[in-house]
Amino acid sequence: MGTEEQDDKKTASISDAILLMMALLVLNQIIVDLFNRIQKENPIKKFINSPMITTSIGIIAGIVMNEIEADNAMNQIRKGFSQLFLIVLLPPILFESAVNMETQPFFQHFGTIHLYAIFGTLIAIFITTGIIYLGGLTGFVTAFPLNLAFVYGSLISATDPVSVIGALKSMEIEKMLSILIFGESILNDAVSLTSYEAALDFYNDSEQGVGWVILGFFLEFILSIIIGFLIGCLSAYILKKKNEDSQDSIEELENIIMFIIPWVSYLIAEALEFSGIVSIIFCGIFMARYAVPNLSKSGRKSISKIYHSLSLIFENLTFLFIGIGLIGFDLYWNQMGAGLFLITFFAILIARLTNIASMSFVANWFRQKNKINKNQQVFLWFSGFRGAMAYALSLESCQKFEYYGNIMLTMTILIAIINIYFQGAFIIPLIDILNLKLPQDANEEEKVQIGYLARCKYAIGQFDEKFIQSKLIRKEIKDEIELKEIEKQ
Repeated sequence: MGTEEQDDKKTASISDAILLMMALLVLNQIIVDLFNRIQKENPIKKFINSPMITTSIGIIAGIVMNEIEADNAMNQIRKGFSQLFLIVLLPPILFESAVNMETQPFFQHFGTIHLYAIFGTLIAIFITTGIIYLGGLTGFVTAFPLNLAFVYGSLISATDPVSVIGALKSMEIEKMLSILIFGESILNDAVSLTSYEAALDFYNDSEQGVGWVILGFFLEFILSIIIGFLIGCLSAYILKKKNEDSQDSIEELENIIMFIIPWVSYLIAEALEFSGIVSIIFCGIFMARYAVPNLSKSGRKSISKIYHSLSLIFENLTFLFIGIGLIGFDLYWNQMGAGLFLITFFAILIARLTNIASMSFVANWFRQKNKINKNQQVFLWFSGFRGAMAYALSLESCQKFEYYGNIMLTMTILIAIINIYFQGAFIIPLIDILNLKLPQDANEEEKVQIGYLARCKYAIGQFDEKFIQSKLIRKEIKDEIELKEIEKQ
């Protein structure tokens, strides 16, 4: 009987937590809609955005829950958010971003985006790890063992510029800068999760060495991309053949493929112990390039609306959870100490700066046009928010490392709050200050200085057009795409 009572209480607390989050989502949407009715000319709109409003609602909810001593619901939120985010919330958010993005500018700046998202993030991880570890050796701040510093460096180095992307969509910002931030944002969560898992392997088996950890990271990342590519191509081929064989409406089939296929990619990668997040992102990217052109017009509209709505709901949930966590969780403020937080905050600023400066230098070395100037680099550095992914991984770390994990969670929540309220408030004014509002010619292609690389890029494009697009995209659709590209030139 005692076990049944405990199960009933657990079920009731889960139901309370779900009901609370649904009520907060509705309240948040009402308040955000009211805010959006404010005239654009109103100066307050430059300093307030939707994530700030949503997080504030979460903070107020956390205060109320503390006052009414809703400990059971709070525990369910804390225990369940990490897995909920990684398995349920994150995949649709990333897939929606990938499948609805403009593929032409993304592939045009493909190399630069991956420089920032992969190599730049790895640089940031090692710099953050080193500063946190060395700071502990001084004896003035809470000391982290090297392997745990590496774990935290991995989870906190992922940028999550949801607020920046929201601002970019509402402003005529330079096209190249917009796609660099957008491309980095959808890849960075995948890089962070993969590097975090590699850091856990290093923690559990420190004798394998950092070199093997890095090698395992790249191997897992590449194999996950291959899975996403194959599943994305399969979906494109199915849609192409069904459109050719049937004259009737196949909108139901389109919806099924666009909703089921991405999860197939995710689950296959996870079953093979690769990265499901990496797989579903690149599945979305390749579906946007090869599968989406085969959709009917009505299919494109319905799928875009549904995924956009799901993504918006799930993004709002993450900001509500961050706000609730700041007040409602039993955080380790004293154990963390001001010194460790200041060193960590300094570390991620320096790491982000090094990432942007070094990778921009490499990218500009290969460019004849569209070089990334200093103002653009400043904006890229400033837009490096820490958010949902770091928050979810720090919650998972609490269960794995207890004392140090709770310190990680405390630092992560505080950093996320600063990013949301301080950086979020100044992101739109910074666009005007840095004179980044002038639209850049979207048709101006990225070029390289080295002839061999230019020929490689051209050869890959020709291979894609003749051997992949010709097999996966209907001929009449492919002809329309080519005609539009000619008209733009």
